[in-house]
Amino acid sequence: MEEKLLLERGLRELTSSELLLRGGAGKSTLATVFEKIRNLIDTIMDYLPSLINGFKDGFIGNKKES
Repeated sequence: MEEKLLLERGLRELTSSELLLRGGAGKSTLATVFEKIRNLIDTIMDYLPSLINGFKDGFIGNKKES
């Protein structure tokens, strides 16, 4: 039944190597998403103190310059 539906619509099944290229097999998609989110949070936390200091210096200004 499944093969008949695929053939009628002109579709074909993907091979395992094609699935790996497209991310459909291998490492869990959910695990990949969590890993990317963790990397993003780590990067933000690395630069957050300098970003806050730069914002204070640029928009609020230093009291030394006044």
